[in-house]
Formats: sequence, C-alpha cells, structure tokens
Amino acid sequence: MHSSVAYLWGISYRRTGLIDQNQLFIRWRAIFSYCVVAFVVAFVVGCSQQGASPAVSEIASANSLSEKTPNVSTDSASGAGSSDFASDANVLLEPPTTGLAEPVVEPDPAGLHMDGLLALQRGDVQVAYEKARQAMRLRPDDPQVIFLMAMVLGKRNRFPEAIKMLDELAETTPSLRLPVMGQTAEWMVQSGQWQEAERRYRKVMVAVPESVQVHRNLAGLLSRQGHRINAAEHLASLCELGDVTEEELRFLLMIAFPFPGDADEIDPIGVLGASRCDLASGAWQSVRERLESHNEIDAVESALLGRTLANLNDLDALEAWVANAADSDEGHPDAWFARGVFAANQGEHDRAVRCFCESVLLDQTDHQAYLMLGQSLAELGANEDAERVLHRSSLIERTQVLGAKMASTELREDAALTELIGLLNQLHRPLEALGWRGVQIGYSQGNSSTTDSDTQRILEEIVVGRSKVLSEGHARPSREFILCGIDVDSLPQDESNDL
Repeated sequence: MHSSVAYLWGISYRRTGLIDQNQLFIRWRAIFSYCVVAFVVAFVVGCSQQGASPAVSEIASANSLSEKTPNVSTDSASGAGSSDFASDANVLLEPPTTGLAEPVVEPDPAGLHMDGLLALQRGDVQVAYEKARQAMRLRPDDPQVIFLMAMVLGKRNRFPEAIKMLDELAETTPSLRLPVMGQTAEWMVQSGQWQEAERRYRKVMVAVPESVQVHRNLAGLLSRQGHRINAAEHLASLCELGDVTEEELRFLLMIAFPFPGDADEIDPIGVLGASRCDLASGAWQSVRERLESHNEIDAVESALLGRTLANLNDLDALEAWVANAADSDEGHPDAWFARGVFAANQGEHDRAVRCFCESVLLDQTDHQAYLMLGQSLAELGANEDAERVLHRSSLIERTQVLGAKMASTELREDAALTELIGLLNQLHRPLEALGWRGVQIGYSQGNSSTTDSDTQRILEEIVVGRSKVLSEGHARPSREFILCGIDVDSLPQDESNDL
C-alpha cells in the first residue's frame, strides 16, 4: 500500500493540471511508447478496414458471378442445359490445380513487434524473444525492433548484449541517445557496473536536469552505495518537482543512515553501503571492524570510521584518526562530527562548536550533532544559544521517532502524520511537509475518511503551496536558520578547521 499511496500527491499534480508538464522528463522508454501508440492506432484502423474488405470482395465476386451466370429455366425440357451449366459452375468454384506450392506469406514485422511488446508486458519473455527474433530477421535496422530485442535481452539478464545493442543504436540514431543512456544505466546497475551507470545518469541529467526518473534512479543507486548525503540532494529535487514517495520522504527524515524498517529493503553495494545499513540497528562495532579491515578506504569511509570511533567513545583511536585524517575528509558531516567530539573531549569547546556547525550545515537532520553542539555552547556559557540548539535537536529527534515507527509498520495514525507535518514546518522544510500532507490525504482517501471533493481540494492546496514555496525561494532552510542564529565568525578562530 505504501507505494500507491505515496505516489498520490505526485500523480495528483498531473491530474489537476496545475503542474507544468514540461518540467517532467518523459522516461527513456516513453519515446518508444509513443511509437507503439501510433502503431496501435494504425493497426486498429487497418484491422477495421481489413475486416470490412473481405465482405466487400465477397459481394463483388457474387455480383460478378451472378452477372456471368445465365438464367436457368426450370422447365424439364432444359435439363441438359442445366447440367452443362452446373458443370461450368463447378469449374468456376473449384480452385485451380496448377501443381505449384502455395506462396509463403511473410509475417508482418509491425505485428510481430506489437506481439513482442504485449508478451513482454505480461511477463512472457520467451514468446517476446521469439517475436523479437522474427522481427529482427525482417527489419534488422528498425529502431523499434532493435529496442524491443534489447529489452528482451535485458529481461533474460543478457545485459552486455542488450547494452551493446542500444549503444550501437544510439550511434546510428542520435535522437535516441538520452533514452538509450537511461535504459542502459538501469541495466548497468543490475549487472554491477555502478560507476558507469552513475556516469550515464549524470550525463542524462545534464541534458534534462528536471528528470524525475533520473533523480530517483540516481538517488537509489547512491543510497545503496552508502552515499546518502548525495542521494538526499536528488530526493530534495524530487520534492521540488512534486514527485516523491513515502519511502523517499522517510529517507529525508534521517540522512546519516536508514531506519531499521527501511534498511531491510535496501540491497547495499560495497563496504560503505553495508555499513550504513548496519548502523540502522546500531551495530557500531561491526561497522568499525568492517571499515578497519578494508584495505582501500576512501574519504567517505574514513569519515564514517571517525564517527564510529566517536560513537564507541574510543578516544585513543579517535585521536589517531584525527591525526591521520586527510583534508578530503572535511567535506563529509561524519568527519566534522568526529572532529567535534574529539575537540569537546579535549575541552576545546570553541573548536568543537565550529566543527559541529560544519556538520549540521552538511546534514541538518543530525540531531546528535545538534545535541553535542548545544552541550559545547553551554560549556562556553552561551546559554541562550545552547537552549535554541538543544530545542532544535529535540524537534529533529521527534521526527525520527515518528519516521522509525512508520518504517516498521503498515499502520498510519492521522495524528502522527499531522504532528510530523507540523514539526517539518517548524524546521523550515516546507516541501517535505507538503509531501507528507499528500501521504496523509492518500491514507485518508484509502480508508474513506475523506470525500473525493475534499481530497481534490487538499491536493490543489498542496500544488499551490508548493508553487508558492518555490517562487518565494523558501524550499530549503537558510544557513542562519540551520545554525540556530549562532554567529560562527564571532567564535575564536581555529586555523586548522576554519569554516
């Protein structure tokens, strides 16, 4: 039920006609769908005409035969003539016997293409393969036929062949380059060619930056790899485009790692992806062992290792990590969190504040970083600032409590959704709030607690609200709001960790 309800608010934009359709990128396979639709129309019209043609031909033949047939007298004296006519008529009605074989009728390529598509849609891959092979024999250069064969090969997990076929098609038919890149990227994800898949998705996005499908697929790939900060950017774009699922909205409630219920649905890729999923259940020691045993640790993995050591309160190991951490780690919130914890434990709270500020600027859903920031501010005597920050931490934590509960059960309480929407508005995350409002109305409609007219009215309000947020430039919180009004520049400078 999650998916159907979660998509409701995105679909509703199209239903109400209040969203600019040009903002929605047609999925790469849609270009072929249009061709299929055109063919179906032609096919149906053609069948109608062909269905009528035999009747017309039969009438004409009957009239022709009637005109050539002499009037037959019923008089007994004309019996012989009647017999001769019957003999002539038999000659006319019997097919000629020339001794030659009947000509073989070649199957219609367009019909084979349609049969293959229909078989593919109903999951009959073997039939689709047979139809595609026949169509390829008749029209080996037809882009639709080539695309069909590639799709069938993809369904048969023959990804290298399918990718090669579409890549060659893109070279001969440049207008199909984008749909080909999108489709082949999907196959590359399935076949483990993740880096090349990401490269192709990004190329499509450069050409069509508002592509819902590319944002969604790229976010899914990055999430599986453990690059959740990067994935969150694409999900935020989906919120701006008005097409986001409930699962994606839950992701945005806690970016660092997934909720336990959602982690079960993730097929992680690599050490980082597996580590993020393990953190959903709090397996910090397991994550430490995995990361430390990984020979070629990169900047993101190093940052997560630093945070893991901080959470395990292994200060000696954390000190060694800080000493050896590369500058490239500083672009990641986990690294700033680890640095902040180390500084706070050294009593250097001014430095800790700067580190935690950097951390929350990169991930505003990190309630733990806000908590540590508030504690360091209190140590510095900035009590009013500390109070605001700690309040922020509690608001964020509450959204995650609600999110975790929804990830673990199908039950949706209207009061909990209303509370979550209110919290997100307080946190200056209005597009997420609107997304959850769409989810809420979807469940209300599902259990018949809202009339169709009320549902339509609320959906239109969501569309108008989204447009207003975007036009006013309030889609995302400001730097000042994220920092709770803290004047970082007034803090004592730390040369190694300037913001």
